[in-house]
This record gives sequence, structure tokens and C-alpha cells, in this order.
Amino acid sequence: MDTSPAPPTPLKPRQEAFYQRVRAVYREAGMTPPSVREASRIVGAPPDAIRAMLQVGIERGEIADAGEGVYFAVETLHALAEQLRSLPPPIKVAQVRDLTGSSRRYAAAALRWLREQGKLPSSMHDN
Repeated sequence: MDTSPAPPTPLKPRQEAFYQRVRAVYREAGMTPPSVREASRIVGAPPDAIRAMLQVGIERGEIADAGEGVYFAVETLHALAEQLRSLPPPIKVAQVRDLTGSSRRYAAAALRWLREQGKLPSSMHDN
């Protein structure tokens, strides 16, 4: 019996275009991503529509749910992981904040997601 998750349902062309707009907002934001409400204002769509597209991105592996309402483009976090590999361990939230010019909230969320996804060796982060 196959227990692997089903592939994401393909979107209709208009939905796909909308998804790509939402994804672009998060890619361009880098380490200072908008809240769902801010993304709603930027894109001009209701927050529920933004949440639905974020869920599509999560299913596709293109959006990271870092918890506490923080979402990043996955490529942003992969690039951060590459940068962090050049720092001596343990990596502290303040170092990530300073390196990225983001807030402590975003730096902590990014580190947590990278750790949970196994993108950083455990020796690299401060528990």
C-alpha cells in the first residue's frame, strides 16, 4: 500500500497565475516576509485567498511555514543555510538577524525551520 502523499492538485491557469504572484511576493521579500494580511494588501486579494496559495506553495515545497504565521520562500531559506555554513558553530539568532538585516522574530523562525528540516547540522545551531 502506497502511503506517500498525493501530488498537489494542479491549478487552473488563473489560479496558477495568482499563485505565482503570491509566491513572487515572498521570494522578493527575502528574510523580511510579509504577514498574510500584508501580502493580502500587496496582491489585492483576501487573506483567505493568500492562505490558500501559501498552502499550495507548502504542498509544492516552494513555501516554508516557519510557524507563528511566518512564511518564507524555500529558496530564501536554502540560500541562508549556505551562508550559515561559513559561520563557526554554534549559530545564534542574533548572528542570523545581523547577517540578514531581518528581525529577531524572522531570524529565529528561519533557524527553527532549517533545523526542523535537517538543513543545518545540529552542531551548527544553539539549542
